[in-house]
Amino acid sequence: MPNMQIQKKHLPKILVLVVILLCFAVVWAGTSFWESHQRQQAMEKQEEIDLPARRRREGWIEKNGTWYAPKSNLETLLMIGVDKMEPLQDSGSYNNNAQADFLLLAIFDKNKETTTILHINRDTMAQIPVLGVTGQPAGTITGQLALAHTYGSGLQDSCMNTVQAVSNFLGGIKIDHYVGMTMGAVPYINDLIGGVPVTVLDDFSGIDDSLVKGEEITLKGEQALHYVRIRKDLEDSTNLNRMQRQQQYLMSMAEQVEKLGDDFSVSAEQIEKISKHIVSDCSIDTLSRMAEQFADYPIQEMQDMKGEAQKGEKYMEFYPDQDALEKQIQELFYEVKE
Repeated sequence: MPNMQIQKKHLPKILVLVVILLCFAVVWAGTSFWESHQRQQAMEKQEEIDLPARRRREGWIEKNGTWYAPKSNLETLLMIGVDKMEPLQDSGSYNNNAQADFLLLAIFDKNKETTTILHINRDTMAQIPVLGVTGQPAGTITGQLALAHTYGSGLQDSCMNTVQAVSNFLGGIKIDHYVGMTMGAVPYINDLIGGVPVTVLDDFSGIDDSLVKGEEITLKGEQALHYVRIRKDLEDSTNLNRMQRQQQYLMSMAEQVEKLGDDFSVSAEQIEKISKHIVSDCSIDTLSRMAEQFADYPIQEMQDMKGEAQKGEKYMEFYPDQDALEKQIQELFYEVKE
């Protein structure tokens, strides 16, 4: 590189130029730093704005400043007891006359290896999805959850509408599977496992005199159906009272199933008879997998909902305690995330 000769008379101008360039560099660096700082602050502020929206899109809920994420590794199944004795059949229309007589949501926690059953009052007042004449969604109405099943043909579409109603009622939680079963299947299943022992909780005099209040009995056939279904003409005819009997019966049934030995088997004829009363979104393989996977999960104490039952214009209506319901949903389906 050739040597550069700087004349004395040019030196002051050069020094001034250097100073100006240095000042420019300092100003530019300061401006860049300020702009970078501003961009960083804007990004952080945007993240603060976007984070709640992103979490809500992912199903999180916020309560008193604390965020809760959906629990991982849950699998859920809604059991729908259809108020019908005959085998299931297509109504050939967008509606049918069979209500959901009982609703049980089984929650299988694969992390804790436990099973929790939530018993939902069929009289619960909620927003019910409505299906139009083409079978497509046509808005919602306020009514008993039991009515959700009356929209649809009485088969898969009615069950799916019930699943949607229950999911909406529980704050949009995911329900993975459903099984719909007519009440006519109860005697078959009851006798298949050898009957179900209970201590009779109500006075069935004049309705089924074989059911004596306070007496220990192993329910057989129609007795089992009467015990879990009847509420009319009893001293306490509310669904809350019937739900107590249903819960007692189901817990006793679970104990009976646990006692079945390895030699327990079901004939093809028995399966065919029961299958006419059942509809599900699950294949036989899926149900078998679930039965095998969750068989050893201990069943926690069955849960229902706090609230008030009152007589509506025509029928009983159940209004849940909203604060208690929110807390119950939070504990069953969510966990704190930092």
